[in-house]
Amino acid sequence: MTLSQDGNFVWDGTKWIPVQQNITPQQQQISPTIPLHPAYSQQNIMYLQTHRKSNKFWILLGGGIFAIIVVIILLLGAIIWALLPPPEFGYRLDVSHHTYEDLGANKEPYLVSEGYPDFSTTVAISDFGSGVIIGDRWVLTAGHVLLDEEYGEEQPGMWVVSVGSDYEYPDATYDVKEIHIHPGWRADNSIDGLEYGVDIALIELTSSIQGVTPAPWANSTELDDGFLDSLIYSSGFGDYGYLSDDGSGYYSQRRAWENTLDRLSDDIDPPKKYSGDDVWQGGWVVYDFDSPDGDYNSLANGKNSDGEFSYVGVGDSSSKALDLEGTSVPGDSGGPTYLKINGEWTVIGLTSHGSTDGYYGDLALNTRVSSHADWICSITGSELTGC
Repeated sequence: MTLSQDGNFVWDGTKWIPVQQNITPQQQQISPTIPLHPAYSQQNIMYLQTHRKSNKFWILLGGGIFAIIVVIILLLGAIIWALLPPPEFGYRLDVSHHTYEDLGANKEPYLVSEGYPDFSTTVAISDFGSGVIIGDRWVLTAGHVLLDEEYGEEQPGMWVVSVGSDYEYPDATYDVKEIHIHPGWRADNSIDGLEYGVDIALIELTSSIQGVTPAPWANSTELDDGFLDSLIYSSGFGDYGYLSDDGSGYYSQRRAWENTLDRLSDDIDPPKKYSGDDVWQGGWVVYDFDSPDGDYNSLANGKNSDGEFSYVGVGDSSSKALDLEGTSVPGDSGGPTYLKINGEWTVIGLTSHGSTDGYYGDLALNTRVSSHADWICSITGSELTGC
C-alpha cells in the first residue's frame, strides 16, 4: 500500500482510502506513477495557476513602468533640446534666419540701390569656404581655406569658385588657374599661426567673371581708429546644415549680417621670416556678437578677449545689438567684411576665425586686408584696380 503525499490516504490498487493509524513505515512509500488524490491535485493546480497569474502581473507591471520611464526621458530630452540654442547659430535668435539670407541675396528691402553692400561679390569656394571678388579674375580668401596643417594644400584644379547666392544652384562657376598663399601663412598654417594676422590667400581664375562688379578693397592706410564703432557688414556661405528646409542637413545659402567695428590692429610682427628677407606684417579687424539683452559684450570697456584671444588689442564696444547683428561660423571663412570708406562699401577684412563658434559673445577675427596690400599687388600687378 502506498501513502498519499499529505499522509491522509492510501492506495489499495484501485482507489484511495482513508489512512489507518497502524500502517507500517514500509507501507508508507510514495510512488510517482500513482495519480494524486483529487483533492490534493486540485489544490496544487489552483496554487500553480495563482502563482503564474501573479508572475504575469508583475512582469506586465514592470514592463509598463519601464515604458513610462523611457517616454518621460525622451520627452525631457526633447524639451531640453528645444530650449537649447542651436549649434553655431551666428544670428539673433529673435530674428528669422531667412532675413539674413534675404540680406545676403540683396532681396528687398536690402537692395544695393537702398545703400546696402553688393553681396554678389561674395562667392563660394568649392563647398569648403567663402571668398570675395576684387578683380575680374581675382578672388581673396582666407589662407586656411586652401591650406591648413590638417588637410594640406590641394592643387588649383581641385577648386571651383561659384557665383550666386546658392552654391548648390550657382549662377556661374569658374575654374582656378593658380592659388597664391601668403608666405606668412605658408610658413605657419597651424592654430598658433592664426595669431599673427596673415591668414590670407589670393585665387587667380582661368577666365574673367561676368555679371559681377568687383568689390573695392582697402589698399591703403586710410583705415584707422577713426572708423571704430562704425557700421560694418559681413557675408559668407556658413555651414548651417540644421537649417536645411528638406531635412537633408545640406545648406548652401549665402548669408549676410551687420555688426559694429570694435577693434583694429596692424603691424603685427610674425615670429618667423619667410620669402627671403621679406617680413610681411599682419593685422586684424575685430567685432563681437552682442546679444539682444546686452548681457554678452565681450569687448566692452577697454577689455580685450579672454586668454588666448588677447591679441585683438584694447578699445571699447557698444553692448547694443544691431537689428541684424550676427557673426561668422565655419564655412564663412574667407568671406568679406565691408566698411563704407569715402562713400563706397569697401572690403576691409576676411573672416579668419572666432572664439565660440557663433554663440552670443563670440569674437570674429578678420584678417586685415590693408595690411597685405603690398603682397596682393606683388601678385596681381597693375591688372588689379587699387595696385
